[in-house]
Formats: sequence, C-alpha cells, structure tokens
Amino acid sequence: MSNTLCQLRCWTKESIDRECKSAYRAYEGVVIDRYSRYFAARPHLRCPRQRYSARSLAAALPPGLSALQQLIPSEHLHRYARSGRSSQVLGLALLGAAVIRDPTLNWFWRAIGLSHLGTTDSCNCFKFEHALAPSDLDEYPRVTKLDLSVANSAAFAAIETKWSEPGLGICSCVKDEEGNPVAGHYCASRVATRSAYWRVAQENFGFERERLSQLPCPVSVAYQAVRSVAAARHFAGPKWAVFVLIFDENNPYFSRTGKWPGWPDILETTLADGRGLLYRAISWRKLIPLLPLSPEVLDWAASKHRLFF
Repeated sequence: MSNTLCQLRCWTKESIDRECKSAYRAYEGVVIDRYSRYFAARPHLRCPRQRYSARSLAAALPPGLSALQQLIPSEHLHRYARSGRSSQVLGLALLGAAVIRDPTLNWFWRAIGLSHLGTTDSCNCFKFEHALAPSDLDEYPRVTKLDLSVANSAAFAAIETKWSEPGLGICSCVKDEEGNPVAGHYCASRVATRSAYWRVAQENFGFERERLSQLPCPVSVAYQAVRSVAAARHFAGPKWAVFVLIFDENNPYFSRTGKWPGWPDILETTLADGRGLLYRAISWRKLIPLLPLSPEVLDWAASKHRLFF
C-alpha cells in the first residue's frame, strides 16, 4: 500500500481536530462576525432570534430568486438552513441560479475539467438533496442524501458542498451507542453489513474490505466521502461515477493546517482516477467565475459571503 493511502488511514477525527481546532476557532469567529455585520446592516432580512440568520429561506437567498426554494423539498432542509453559514443554501443559491440561467449544465462539466462528459444526446438531469432509497445502499434508518446530483448518459456526479463546517461528516456509531470507531471496538452492525460502503472503502480508498477491530475504523473519518462515492457508483452503473467536493479554502479543515493536508488534497491522493470513478475538488472562489451567474447574484455572493473573484 502506498504512503499516500497510509496517510489517510492514519488520521482520525481526534488527530485532525488537534491540527485544525485552534485555527478553526479563529476562522469561525471571523465568519460569525461577517454574517452578524451583514444582517445588522439589513435588519429587514434578519431573524429576530439569531443575529447571523435570515428571517426566512427567501431572505437567505439572492434577491429575486426566492423560487429556488422549490428545488429542495421542505422536509430536506437543514435545521440551520437560514444561517449565513449554511452550505446547503449557499449551494442552492449559486448552483441553482446557474441551473436556471443555463439548464444545459454544460458549464458544470467544464467547471470541473470534465467537458468531455457533457453530452448533447440527452438532457443533464439535476436534483438538490437527492435522497437515496433505503434499498440503494442497504441503509436504515438514515439514508445518504447528496447535496446535488447531476446525471446524463455519460456520467453520474455526486456533489458535496461545504462552507464553514469543521470538516466532513463522520459516522454516528458512538452517538447512537451502537458502535465505536476507536481501535479495540466494532462498528454498529447496521454499518458493518453495508457491503457497498466496504467495497468502495477497499476499491477506491484502499482500506480493508471489512472492519479490523484492532485498528481504528478507516471508514468513520471519511464516512461522508465513502457514502457519496458509493452513491455515485450505484447510480452510475457502467457510466462514469464522479465525486465533486466544493469547499472554502479559508476553512482550516479544507486547507493545509499544521500536519493536516486538508480534505481536498488528502482525497486527491487517495481517490486516483480509476475503477470508473473520477474525483474533482474546487473552491467556491475558483468556481464562481465559471458559473453562468447574473451580476445581481455575483453582487450578493460578494456582499454576503465575501466571495470575490
């Protein structure tokens, strides 16, 4: 096994936090101050109970684009969707506005450097908060939800949007008191039996095909990425499966911080193109100039999120 693959398997949530938590606290303070100032200057948009949240989902979106709300079923909205820090609403605002302006989605494939996967023989279909069926990956009680999926006759792409979150999501075995990712323990039985997860863990991430109790669980720390890749491979079938990470390069968890290389880079060293899978990562600041956005949406991204280009 190569050193790059060993690099990922040697990280745990605790070791990543040790490298990133101090820098993240400072970053988080700047982010909260930014949105507090934004809403203080626009009291008609501000939630009366939360200083950096909007009073409604429409108020959280760019002016004139409240119709974007219809792209996400209300039951799939995150609890803090109206917060300025919400990656869900940031993705809906920018990617949704781009889809409305150019529904061919050829801009999407160009932006991630895969223009050859943009096709003209069939439509590019998209879905925000794409919830899988329990039978797709044998998931119960919670199923994978993709922030955005884009599909055509050549490929299926699972897009993960991140903003100010402290890294990628991990498993909930400990929270549910059904398992523990720490060495010497076992995974929850419901996770241990999900063959699609462990097949992807082996074939795309270079881990063992099953949990070895004497070692930390390799799937836990990369849980969100493993689930997204498994979903992309499931829906792609014989087509190309694509996993896309969109992130804030100022977020310490997504940039080199101490000994931690950042999620975009560590996934790149691990998810080498192959076995039908392509991985691409791009920051919001690099992505925005490649999107077909109106001047009004660009002004909103700059004033609210400080996303200049």
